[in-house]
Amino acid sequence: MRALPSVSNSRMMYGMKISRGPEDFIPLDNAAIIYPTTVARYNSHMFRISMDLNLKVVPERLLTALENIMERFPYYAVSLHQGFFWYYLSPHHKALSVYPDRLYPCAYLHRKRGANGYLFKVFYSDKRVALEVFHALTDGTGGLVFLKSLVAEYLRLSGIEVGPDPQIFRPGDPVAPEESTDAFQRFYKPLKSVFSVESQAYHYNGRDELADHLQAISARVRVIDVKERSAALGVTITEYFVAHLLDAFQRVQEQVKKPKDYQPVRISVPVNIRKVFNSNSMRNFTLFVVIGIDPRLGRYSFSEILQQVKFQLRGEVNAKSLSRQISRNVAGGRHVLIRYAPNFLKLPLMKLLSDSYGDGIYTSVISNLGDLSFPSGMKESVDRADFFLSPGKVNKLAFAVVGCNGHLSINITSILAEQTIIEREFLTALVKDGIPVEVASNRHSEKLER
Repeated sequence: MRALPSVSNSRMMYGMKISRGPEDFIPLDNAAIIYPTTVARYNSHMFRISMDLNLKVVPERLLTALENIMERFPYYAVSLHQGFFWYYLSPHHKALSVYPDRLYPCAYLHRKRGANGYLFKVFYSDKRVALEVFHALTDGTGGLVFLKSLVAEYLRLSGIEVGPDPQIFRPGDPVAPEESTDAFQRFYKPLKSVFSVESQAYHYNGRDELADHLQAISARVRVIDVKERSAALGVTITEYFVAHLLDAFQRVQEQVKKPKDYQPVRISVPVNIRKVFNSNSMRNFTLFVVIGIDPRLGRYSFSEILQQVKFQLRGEVNAKSLSRQISRNVAGGRHVLIRYAPNFLKLPLMKLLSDSYGDGIYTSVISNLGDLSFPSGMKESVDRADFFLSPGKVNKLAFAVVGCNGHLSINITSILAEQTIIEREFLTALVKDGIPVEVASNRHSEKLER
């Protein structure tokens, strides 16, 4: 398929209305500092959120909508720069563009050439609007607010009135100063002995080459089916999916390793902590709760895994446990050896720390944006939503979930060229549990029946 040219407005140099926005030098938020130092071809640190509409997407109108809402999001009108000690952000004034959509999500975004210097890209197809964001800019919640605001403005320009919604920011509305703050620094409490070391987790590598592009399998299930099954088991939808994912990796490890070589299986679960700390920051404000089982102690039944997930996840998602994480993360960034090391020394160190003490301690990640709600006008115009995460070279698969109009989209991304055993184990388990699953992929298409 021939790629269409991007649509841009070279006459308008955006950024002239940024007086309410950040200053000339903007430090990365505490969660963001790791991303520029560890980005690579197979570690793009990108995520994607998209919405399928029931009306045609006109690229020129979408560009106008993007230009209109950027006034309301001046903290996203920034570019990334490498300083002597740290990467940092600064206001960015170049022309905005929208781009024809592509088959492979979450591709590496060059910080200078990828999107005319911006840290996000807006894509379009016949009836789809998609946003891909470099994680140093914001997290899934920030990206969702931006996309909802963009789609709402596009609908307004299309003659559709959209009702009020707390996650829709409109052009001309005042920008709250808290939106651009690093909330991690605000809620940091200096504590001693907050550092701990976890053992290395099991990582599925497979005997497979790495793919040239990100491979994705998109599963679609009915919300009611999953809600009824998880409620019957006494768990939330997120807990239900985490338990099935742990079980899938446990089964695969049993197939490829001897018991004496077993390693813990752990799943990293991003948690939006804005409500916990009453924050309105639109930068990164997510922490990761790592939930796991240790097959070295014996095989876990699915019932045992459910109890472990419920106990561990609920025990960690509270203000005190999360405050300990904030203290540990912020203290690490403030350590004199890290803070004042020049970037040429810091980059290999941060990569080593990320692989060994970040990605190394968990097996995979699953993020659930929840069931999206829309105001009048938008509810009638959005048919579907999707959410994708980029995996990395250590953890080669990532799972992302979002709900819309009675369906959940479960998007599984992988850098493995051919191997799909984890995806099959996970989705087949849902089918065996009585949940019909429809599956599509940029690898192939199929449907799993009950």
